[in-house]
Amino acid sequence: MTLRIIILKDDKPLEQVMIKGGITSIGRKSDCDISIKDPAVSGNHAQLKETSDGYLIEDLGSTNGVHISGHKITQKILKNEDVIMIGEHQLKVLISDTEASQGAQDVSNAGYLTVNDGANAGDRIDLSEAMTTIGEPGVQVAAVSKRPKGHFIIHVDGGKNKDKVPLVNGEPTGFKSRKLEPGDIIEVAGIRMEYCV
Repeated sequence: MTLRIIILKDDKPLEQVMIKGGITSIGRKSDCDISIKDPAVSGNHAQLKETSDGYLIEDLGSTNGVHISGHKITQKILKNEDVIMIGEHQLKVLISDTEASQGAQDVSNAGYLTVNDGANAGDRIDLSEAMTTIGEPGVQVAAVSKRPKGHFIIHVDGGKNKDKVPLVNGEPTGFKSRKLEPGDIIEVAGIRMEYCV
């Protein structure tokens, strides 16, 4: 069983972590497996553990607790699509039973970006993961999320210009997610890419 955690703040995806068994530590300390820089997060806040029933999240006596669906928990078996609140951050849970089923899902919903210009022209960016970040940190970053109905692009960070959003076919996407269609031209951090399936 493979567990993916997408870390978000203010509904903006920051990072994706793949977890395969064992114990995964979550906290503010830099040596935690999932390190969250947030004063509301304890040094060793919580841990994830694979059990025969699935993945268990356990609060390690943190100051501000662990919340799922608005309820404070001490430990709970995670379900697919659960959203864990730790401090100001959300951890979205994505569970796939087997690599095979994950692979089948990817084939039916495969997509990729082709870089059209710049030093990396011709490069292909695979979009088989639940969330793929594109752009250049500190300049402009967007994320492409994979959903049952296709791929959607969403603004993450505009760098110095907080209002700088991705362009699709020359039009600003705004701050909401936008569904991508084959042949769409995306521009993020000055890099033009074409969405292909």
